[in-house]
Amino acid sequence: MKILLLDDHKILGQSIKVLLEEQDGVEMCTYISRPEDLDANLKDDYDILLLDINLRGEKTGLEMIGGILEKFPDQKIVILTSYDLENYRQRAFEYGAKDFINKSIEIGDMMERLRRVHDGKTQAKAVEMVNELSPREVEVLTELVKGDNKKEIAEKLHISERTLYNHIASIYEKFGVKNIVEAYNSGMEKGYINPYANKKEH
Repeated sequence: MKILLLDDHKILGQSIKVLLEEQDGVEMCTYISRPEDLDANLKDDYDILLLDINLRGEKTGLEMIGGILEKFPDQKIVILTSYDLENYRQRAFEYGAKDFINKSIEIGDMMERLRRVHDGKTQAKAVEMVNELSPREVEVLTELVKGDNKKEIAEKLHISERTLYNHIASIYEKFGVKNIVEAYNSGMEKGYINPYANKKEH
């Protein structure tokens, strides 16, 4: 099995590479830390692409899946992340990932999952989310957590303040919360708020 790993956390990425190369059935594991190096490496016909969500650049790993499959439609993609969130998992499967693995998994369990993907024995399905936010509600929540006042948010989204308040009430009801702090925490847990959105380059 030939594995390509893309993760911008170099120490962790190198560690995962070493662990994988020690496993039976792994012919090689190539590690890269930059998304711009992905296409050139995928031309070498890797069996599985392990893709992190948190990547420095314009797109997250989730947002890259569609473009990768357009260029390499037979590529098997597995998301490997520290953020095992409902919304991320759902989106990964909808975009075409074959599995979604938490980085805290034991290496033996990871290999079992990768072997199943390699053998085509898994069929990833999006989880059914209860009380899922609408696209507009996601926009409202995203703006709310930035700290802007409601008038500014309404103007930015080109909606009335009354409509904005209706969206906020709907978000609170779906999350079962009473204020923006609780909504923020719930949004993080469910994956609606990107924890890397304001990450700065170092």
